Amino acid sequence: MDVTTFLQLLLFGVVWGGLYALIATGLNLIYGVMKILNIAHGELMMLGAYLTYWLFTLWHVSPLISLPLAAVSMFVFGIIMQKLLIDPLLRHNLSMGEFENATLIVFFAVLLILQSAALLLWTADYRVISYASHPVHIGPLAVAAKRLIVVLVVLLVSAAMYLGLQHTLLGKAIRAVSQDMTTARLMGIHVKRIGLLGFGIGSALAGIAGSLASTIYVITPTVGLLFTIKAFTVMVVGGLGSQGGTLLAGLLLGVLESFASFFMGAEYKDLSGYVVLIAFIVWKSRTSSAFVSEIK
Repeated sequence: MDVTTFLQLLLFGVVWGGLYALIATGLNLIYGVMKILNIAHGELMMLGAYLTYWLFTLWHVSPLISLPLAAVSMFVFGIIMQKLLIDPLLRHNLSMGEFENATLIVFFAVLLILQSAALLLWTADYRVISYASHPVHIGPLAVAAKRLIVVLVVLLVSAAMYLGLQHTLLGKAIRAVSQDMTTARLMGIHVKRIGLLGFGIGSALAGIAGSLASTIYVITPTVGLLFTIKAFTVMVVGGLGSQGGTLLAGLLLGVLESFASFFMGAEYKDLSGYVVLIAFIVWKSRTSSAFVSEIK
């Protein structure tokens, strides 16, 4: 492998890794404030991708313009899901374990419903947006402009999320609820409202990821599940509640997949991510066991 090929693979990995980190940030935020593992998170991304595709196909709306529209649409959709599906469960005063199990079943049903609805509305045909495909030369590298746009948007959104969480009252309230919901409530924070906003913001991030993914990946009704698995892998490896860890884990996963695809073939691209997830869980469990043994 020459230096140019290495840098090209590294750049492609950063593009995909940034996209993984973006959708994982939304999933991480929702889990942090609500303790909900939204396994239908990728379906929100899928809806954002289809929204961008149809606006581009029917009215020639640039994906960059569709991006905020997808974010707002998924924010509203997330709020509606929260009101219709989560609030009734909260009113039953379930234990945390019962609540997590119930929401897992609910969002599995949402996943199937959204996939089936997309299949009925738009069929299983692959959809592709031909946008900003002209190459941009960076030294010896040549990369499609749309891939650079993806990286730039991911960096801007990640920076905005970091600044918002660290330096705004809403961000500090979200972090407080994520760290200790009971104490946050005692400090006067409206936990239910923060949970609602957190779910909406996480859904909006999925919509943004969908708009970006529609320019570099094929759109199908089932594409969301693949990205949910990627996001879950990134969230686990990067650490719950850690935005920096999520971004780093996403980039590492993207780079790993890029090189795995080159050396072993495209069919092993997704397998490499699953191997990383399993290896991390096994390593983490052994580390925890060793720590407990030392204490004893």
